[in-house]
Amino acid sequence: MKSFRISALPFAIAVLVFGIASAARADGHHHRCTLQSVAGTFGYSTTGTRNGIGPVAGVGTLVFDGEGNVLDGMQTVSFGGIIATETYSGTYTVGDDCRGSFTVTVTSSVPAFNRTSTLDVVWEDDTNRAQAIFTGDGTVITAEAHRVFSHD
Repeated sequence: MKSFRISALPFAIAVLVFGIASAARADGHHHRCTLQSVAGTFGYSTTGTRNGIGPVAGVGTLVFDGEGNVLDGMQTVSFGGIIATETYSGTYTVGDDCRGSFTVTVTSSVPAFNRTSTLDVVWEDDTNRAQAIFTGDGTVITAEAHRVFSHD
């Protein structure tokens, strides 16, 4: 009768490889985003164009609260040279791949600019930065955001 022996070396290598991979994930080398991990105050700038208005640029701050709400949004925006101060609030989502979206209702100092805006966003750099694009028809505006306080 034949007997089979399993060599200890290949088994030891497999255990070592899988053990290192598991340790790397446990040490946080495989990050996932959550509502809580992207929470905090961000400062941002926007630039682009809006059909019928022309160039658009702005700066502001917003808070992702860790529970899916966008709070305390404040910005100054130039719509083709018309300056408006605005406040907004809304909701956000985030997937474990750090991609998400948010929708906000904006109240402008220029009532004609009151609106609802939706953006697609990706968080980067351990959620300290974000890139976004407005998704409304006739709008070509992007945003770049940075966490105001490191993981506040």
